[in-house]
Parts: sequence; C-alpha cells; structure tokens
Amino acid sequence: MMFSSRKIFSNKVRGFTLIELMIVVVIIAILASIAFPAYDSYVIRGKRAEGRAMLMDAASKMEKHYGDCYKFGTNIAAAKDCNANNVNLCGAVTCSSETGKYSLTLFDASSTTYTLTASPTFTDEQCHDLSLRHTGEKCATTGGPGGARTCTSESAAAAELVRSCWGR
Repeated sequence: MMFSSRKIFSNKVRGFTLIELMIVVVIIAILASIAFPAYDSYVIRGKRAEGRAMLMDAASKMEKHYGDCYKFGTNIAAAKDCNANNVNLCGAVTCSSETGKYSLTLFDASSTTYTLTASPTFTDEQCHDLSLRHTGEKCATTGGPGGARTCTSESAAAAELVRSCWGR
C-alpha cells in the first residue's frame, strides 16, 4: 500500500502550537506595558486642560469684577457684591469644573491682588495644584498634595516645570 505524502501532512497541520500562542501573548504584554503609561499620561494631560480652562475663566471674571467695582473680590459668592468684596466666579459659594475634576479656591486675595488655585479631585503626582496670579503668572504645586509651589518667575528650570504642567 502506498500512502500519499499530501494526506499525511494535511492531517498534522490543524492549529497553533502552545509555544506560538505564548509568543503572541508575550508580544501583546510587551506592547501593553509600553502603551499604557503613555495613555495614562495623555489622559491626565487632558484632565489638566479642564483645570486650566476653569482658571482662565475665573481670572476673566475677576477682571470683570475689578472693572465693575474698581477692586478684586476677596470672597467667592453666588452673587457679586462690591461692598462685601464678593465675586461671582461660578454662581455658588464653592466652585468645581464642568465634570468635577477640579475645585477652585481663591487665595491671597486683596483689593489689588489674587491667586486662583485649581485642585484636582483625581491623583496627579506630577502637577497637583494649578495656580494663576493676578499678574498672569502661572504656578504649579509639584510632588502631590502638600508639595512645593513653583512659579514661572522663579528660574528657568521652574518655568520649564510649570510649562510642562500647564501645557504648551
């Protein structure tokens, strides 16, 4: 009896070996370990954009308040009151961003100066708080909650660090 070589080989090739499957799994794991940190960084940068937008909007409202009352407000309130130094930044006593990723506070406020700070409600180890002063100077608190506040006017290295938090 003669066997056809085609028939013998066609019965053996039916699927993938365990080694081939394990190689594919390892390749996918390597790609995921490279891609996930980059994606996570991208998501956090996207969230920071919301905090920056909230600060810029609040600064605009502070300037409008200054134009109406000839002084900056020192208290966040639901309604503007020039005599009580109340400024309406968000229509309420406490302010948060559109999706609640940041909360807004007013620091070092006087009739001629202010510092607005956006604090994240999520974990951001690199740039915890974003701040904006009445002069337009941008600051960032690095190193998590309770970290050091760094502003653009301090040094070239500090300015670069703040630029990395505030974006391009």
